[in-house]
Amino acid sequence: MKLNLKDRRILAELDLNARASFQEVAKKARLSKESVIYRVKLLEKKNIIQRYITLVNFSKLGYTGYAVFSRFQNVNEEIKKNIIKYLSAIPELYWIALVGGKFDFVFGIMARSVFEFNKVYYKILTEFGNYLVDNNIEIRTELRQHKRKYLIEEKPELFEPPFFGKEPEIEELDDLDENILSLLSNNARMTVISLAEALKRPSSTISLRIKQLEKKGIIQGYSAYIKAQNYGMQSYRLLLSLQNMDEKKRSVLFAYVNSNKNCILAIECVGGWNFEITLEVENQEQLQKEISNLRNQFKDVIKNVEFIIMFEDDLVYDPYPLKKCERRALLKYQDK
Repeated sequence: MKLNLKDRRILAELDLNARASFQEVAKKARLSKESVIYRVKLLEKKNIIQRYITLVNFSKLGYTGYAVFSRFQNVNEEIKKNIIKYLSAIPELYWIALVGGKFDFVFGIMARSVFEFNKVYYKILTEFGNYLVDNNIEIRTELRQHKRKYLIEEKPELFEPPFFGKEPEIEELDDLDENILSLLSNNARMTVISLAEALKRPSSTISLRIKQLEKKGIIQGYSAYIKAQNYGMQSYRLLLSLQNMDEKKRSVLFAYVNSNKNCILAIECVGGWNFEITLEVENQEQLQKEISNLRNQFKDVIKNVEFIIMFEDDLVYDPYPLKKCERRALLKYQDK
């Protein structure tokens, strides 16, 4: 599907705040409310907007993200489905993606310690170690998510990128907080009234809890889950090996990513490489230009750049996966 300016404005606004009402989106996109509703439904039907997610900083809850990059060995479609099904059921599993290039498959585990991660990881290897080989583990120390500034050429609204990581903290949550996060994480447009009905609490209580989660920085924002491949863009993940790094150069690198309209994700990590950048570009020629510009800008820092292709983007992305079973039960009960 080719996007027109109206579609781009709507996507840009929902990318910025997926909980905005249709009236608010219409005002900022300079369209009628009816036009926004019609176009959003069309973007959802075309699978460009897949869903709406709440951006949860789980490091505030004491967790760190661990990404495992793997190659498939002797894997057919049935085995691949079994691997994905098994991983999807793991409570700590928050991310699965099929990729191309040096690796075939990536998944993310959230854990409170390396020991806790290893327990989950070893169980996976026990089941599928013959099929997942050349594994590379990357510990996520900081992640910043950026908006798709390429969607509109106008000067973007001032925006502080959602922030995940650094030193894990321990913010205590009760069952109500956890259930709110669980439900909102995969449906950011779920209304306070619907949440109240599902959780059997007053709307005022739900609204207050959401504001508290935002104030504490546990909820970092709300975003449309957009599949850029369905409107002609290509998605790549750059894997950067760095040298001579210090705090100043680190800040400059993050600032560069923030200023680049095609960069939507920056991840500082520890493992086989030091930094990851997700780019959405029109073609491979543009990708090579972006890599060349990056090398020229940071010639004293970048030792090596590799990239992988994000085919399906994310098969699974669950911003708060710890209560998957409880979430399904709550939603099932609500539908009765």
